Amino acid sequence: MEKENSNSPVNKLLLALVLVLAVAVIWLLIDRSAQKQQADDLIAKIEIGNLQKDSLNREMTMIMDSYNQLQTTNDTINAQLEEQKAKVAELMTTLKRTKASNLDSLKKYRAEVETLRAIMRSFVVQIDSLNTKNIMLTEENNRLTGQLSNARHENRQLSNVKDSLQGRVKEAEALKAQGMRLVALNDRDNETTRILKAKKFRVTFTLNENDMTKKGSKDLLVRLVKPDGSILMNESSGFFNYQGKEIAYSSKKNINYDGKAQNAVVYIISREVLSAGSYQADVFCEGRNIGSVEININ
Repeated sequence: MEKENSNSPVNKLLLALVLVLAVAVIWLLIDRSAQKQQADDLIAKIEIGNLQKDSLNREMTMIMDSYNQLQTTNDTINAQLEEQKAKVAELMTTLKRTKASNLDSLKKYRAEVETLRAIMRSFVVQIDSLNTKNIMLTEENNRLTGQLSNARHENRQLSNVKDSLQGRVKEAEALKAQGMRLVALNDRDNETTRILKAKKFRVTFTLNENDMTKKGSKDLLVRLVKPDGSILMNESSGFFNYQGKEIAYSSKKNINYDGKAQNAVVYIISREVLSAGSYQADVFCEGRNIGSVEININ
């Protein structure tokens, strides 16, 4: 009787339900364990991703800082630097929008960061090389500028020496009227000390010996300055250039100078009534005043 009850349909149904429930429980336990493992894996993946993002962001910040510190006066390189800085800034913005769990993208960003770092290092080498060349060029320019300044100074000194020598040569070439004497003459060509009897003046002097002076024909010009400061003039008088100005002379005499000492006499005829006082005679030759003499006549 009991054997018949254990094999009854009801018992079989209950047994089947127990088995189904056992399988369901086991499946739920396995599925829950799998979900927990997936959740743990995702959390670990996110943590790794966050660490990688932080690392990438720090490295890109350092690269950007390095670019900001690079300085050069080369316009082409400056334009390239700005282009690379824009790439770094764009990658930093993209990194912020990327999920920490997207490890594949983070891996690609890592490669891009390495490329950006390599490019930045190449700029450092290039700019250092340019700066070194600029320093060398600046030093060379300063050296050449110093040499040029020294050369100009030496040229000025040489020019001054040349001018001084030329001045000395001209001074050495100049004739000198030595032993000058000025006297008034009456109508009989006798010397007189009374102005009312003076009809002409005689200037005598000796031209010095000078081997440096050009030999040949020379004009001796005599200016006789009256007491009132005017020049005694007559039909033999004229004008000549002296120190850039046209001035009058009273009388002129042409001589043939041979380099030896030579006596000269120049007469100045008066066609006017003269007044007593100081009379001064100046002798000029080749644009130079070569002698002067003064007398007082009552």
